[in-house]
Amino acid sequence: MSVFLRMESFKRTLSNSEEKIYDFVFAHPDQVVKMTAKEIADASGVSAPTVVRFSKKIGYDSLTDFKIQLSTELQTSKIQTTNYNDVDPNDSFYSIKEKISSNAQISLNETTSLLDETAFSKAITLLEHADVLFSFGVGASALSAQDIVHKWSRIGKVVCQEHDLHILLPQLINCKQQAILLVVSNSGKTPELLYLAQAAQQAKIPIITLTQFGPNPLADLATVSLQTARPTESINRSAATTSLLSQFLVIDTLFYLFISHFPHYQEAITTSRELIHDFNQWH
Repeated sequence: MSVFLRMESFKRTLSNSEEKIYDFVFAHPDQVVKMTAKEIADASGVSAPTVVRFSKKIGYDSLTDFKIQLSTELQTSKIQTTNYNDVDPNDSFYSIKEKISSNAQISLNETTSLLDETAFSKAITLLEHADVLFSFGVGASALSAQDIVHKWSRIGKVVCQEHDLHILLPQLINCKQQAILLVVSNSGKTPELLYLAQAAQQAKIPIITLTQFGPNPLADLATVSLQTARPTESINRSAATTSLLSQFLVIDTLFYLFISHFPHYQEAITTSRELIHDFNQWH
């Protein structure tokens, strides 16, 4: 993900001091790559430790790492400042379709750049040894949880999804087989999912979380954390649409990567496709 897009995605979570650094970096990126933490701090009107915390907050290991990435973008002219556009009540048909299409492309591209092979490899190992998959999401994320059920059940995995936590929780905790929990929450702060993940953690059940990029309580409970880009949410919540598309992208990537590791599951997909085809012909 572009340094500038990464900064934009965290803008609403920045403190007043961090916002000063944000403004300075945006205004003077060429200078920043050559400056020390103290020099950036003095120019921004903050302390040097705040500069270091800022670079780590937006996802870099250190200020040096942040400056290297910024320098690379400056040298290769990859700086992006594209913003998400909310749909306004009086927009025309053309404007609405263009905004939605643009937002989707930005979100998918940013999410793709975030996908980490190591995290996916760990998730695949967990899924390989799981006899039962439990999938859960609330609100719009429930659609992504349902997508998990649809895909993984086609290759013979036992997948459980309940919309009622009172039903799902006992099934999960009392499962006698090797279980794994997959939970989806854009914010990573949904109370129901936090409670469910805590219960799974206490029962030593592996947890794969799918949340937006950055630190959040749900990702902290994960055995493996998968993340999507953080779209800039606006008043009319067009970001809810783009976050769903990004979640589907991650789920698809995980699913097809799993199949590529274990080709015999391809036979299961072929068999299920033929069965559905026969049913449709019969019906």
